[in-house]
Amino acid sequence: MCKKTLLALGLCLAVSASAVAAVTEKVEQGNKYKLSYPVFKLENRVAAKAINKDIKRMVLEQKKLAKSKDPSYVEVGTNYEIFSETDDYVNIIFVKWDYMGGAHGMHYDHGLVYSKATGERLPYTHFAKAITAGELYDAIAEHRVKVYGADLQTVSEAPFITYIKKDEFQRSEDYVLKDGKVYLMYPPYELDCYAVGTTYVELP
Repeated sequence: MCKKTLLALGLCLAVSASAVAAVTEKVEQGNKYKLSYPVFKLENRVAAKAINKDIKRMVLEQKKLAKSKDPSYVEVGTNYEIFSETDDYVNIIFVKWDYMGGAHGMHYDHGLVYSKATGERLPYTHFAKAITAGELYDAIAEHRVKVYGADLQTVSEAPFITYIKKDEFQRSEDYVLKDGKVYLMYPPYELDCYAVGTTYVELP
């Protein structure tokens, strides 16, 4: 009986372990660029290939900026964070950054959720009800949804929303998943100041 229990437990652990994505960090450096990005290895090789292809496309887009003459960049790069993962999806934050001189550079954090079954990016509506840009604008302006700073804990009043015309406001396609909730992401200066960093809007 004990042997059967241990065998069953071992099989469960093996299945659980195999469901976790293996990630290798790839680093590329050259004139005016430093690129760090993940390379995924999954049981589903087709899905892994699709994810890696999408990430490499974004890396190459950033790399091209290093050769740009107008505007001219001092340095550009990428980095990433594995934000969360389940048996069905992996959620990463892929960061593009650039420096053009001056007080500080600029970063753009992209929250991407990939299906482990297909390798496709999953839209936020896979996890939450759809919301229009106008509805989201009103909810932020009227403080009916919570907005957080980069640490996802400090509350932001999203003061910059008043400087955006409602018909020009866009719903972000970047998001992360935390505790069963969807948080849409906005870059610095969009909803709050640079010091606050990327802001996260919690969807109802």
